[in-house]
Amino acid sequence: EISKPQQEAEELISLLRDLTPHEIAGYVSCLVSEGSRGSSSVVESFMNLTPAQQPVIQRCLLSLERLMDVQKRLSVDETSSKCQLDLSTCDVVTAWASGCSWSEALEISGSAPGDLARTLHRALDALRQFGNLPYAPVRATAHFPQTESFGIHPEIRRLCRSAAAAMDRYPVKDPLPFDEDEGEVIEPDEVPGEGADDIKEEVAVDE
Repeated sequence: EISKPQQEAEELISLLRDLTPHEIAGYVSCLVSEGSRGSSSVVESFMNLTPAQQPVIQRCLLSLERLMDVQKRLSVDETSSKCQLDLSTCDVVTAWASGCSWSEALEISGSAPGDLARTLHRALDALRQFGNLPYAPVRATAHFPQTESFGIHPEIRRLCRSAAAAMDRYPVKDPLPFDEDEGEVIEPDEVPGEGADDIKEEVAVDE
């Protein structure tokens, strides 16, 4: 018989698999966000979620309450194991991953450009990490197989990679260095004291 926590986990996985890449980006931002200046209320932030994101957050909150209850019963230090879901950046990260412009993202977030860039970079980094996680759980070995957890679902990994690719664009995308010019071509009018006719005559003499 499946335990209640395992059943809740499977239901959450099913809900996550139904998200689009830009919706998974917004969800991941809730896990790693440190909040934004002038954050809206929790209710307002929740109402800004997409219809598919809302049940995911609700399911996560149930699991979060269970975890916090266990930590409290075991006297775990709250300062060293803070658990929270910050919904304040979900809408702007979702919009950016879906292709909105930088000016639109600034308007949605109400943040300064530097703060918004950090928010998007933080979500992008988390998406890349989730996308690179192995399907097999780390705790499993050849001699001690893990039967309770199977690692991150491959479909969720694919969604995270797709979301990261969508978010990785200017100005969030790191600028690539320009290739160094192999040689500089000097146009005739750039040669001091000489005109195009003079250069042609010199070339003819050399030949």
